[in-house]
Amino acid sequence: MIIDILKNTDDYNEFLQSVKNSQQMHTFLLISKDSFYSLEMATLFAKALLCPETCELCPNCKKVNSRTHPDVKFYPENKKLLVEDSKKIVEESSIKPIFSDKKIFIISSIDNSTEEAQNKLLKSLEEPNDAVYYILTATNLDKILPTIISRCNKIELSQVNKNEIKPFLKGDDCTNELALCLGGGYLNKTIEISKMKNLQEIFELCTDILLKLNSSKQALFFVKKILDFKNDFNTIIEMLCFLIEDALLIKAQKKEEIKFKLFEKEISQISSELSIKCLSSFIPVINKAMKESFFNVNPFLIVDNLVMNFLEVKYLCK
Repeated sequence: MIIDILKNTDDYNEFLQSVKNSQQMHTFLLISKDSFYSLEMATLFAKALLCPETCELCPNCKKVNSRTHPDVKFYPENKKLLVEDSKKIVEESSIKPIFSDKKIFIISSIDNSTEEAQNKLLKSLEEPNDAVYYILTATNLDKILPTIISRCNKIELSQVNKNEIKPFLKGDDCTNELALCLGGGYLNKTIEISKMKNLQEIFELCTDILLKLNSSKQALFFVKKILDFKNDFNTIIEMLCFLIEDALLIKAQKKEEIKFKLFEKEISQISSELSIKCLSSFIPVINKAMKESFFNVNPFLIVDNLVMNFLEVKYLCK
């Protein structure tokens, strides 16, 4: 169970120690690129405040898991925290707990909320009622008001050991191995990638781009192939990055550090056929495509630029 992974982390033990050592610590900010994982951890922290053993069997644990606990509130109600949500939190925080001796507010993705909504929470976070706890999650601290951050005990959640993630993966051995590399130790991201039916096709496409792209005619073929996978464009970009990094590691005689260990043969071929200059020159091309994708540039234009720039790099590095 995922709960077993969470309870074995240093992050969980750090939280327990923080609560034990400071009765004044009532506001926590969990930071992770994996929003699913941080919400799961926040839910575990809430259960730990109500049940020191987090037994998963008592009424407190069961009600938190089912999100029916009258003293544990999950926000936002929709996609992001709005002023109306913050008003409700402020109002509810003044009401005594009903079922337990604590009232807990779990506020997900506080960095995705409006500035007005954050401002509305400030006083409550600064001077919480003795029975009230706030557990916030975020992926990007830059989008949170400094005054909010200063009122929180920050916990940067660690990445999960890949061996612990393996039992939760949904694909075959090759797909799962690719998912573990691309997931980067983020639980939900890795699980979701392992569900992709076309992941091995994307891997083959990326290796073909690096090895077989040598003419304008082939460029047109690869543009079309990438557009066939346009919904998985970010995965293609990440895959190309990892392949290039692994190929450079082999160049540096650090084969033991490559991520795609199951595909060492393919990585070695890429490393053998492309120079260090060529591999290194691909990186700014990929970064440019990532930036264009972020700013919603026309997909065909992004892909066409990516492939043609790859072709130009290979020509210049002959």
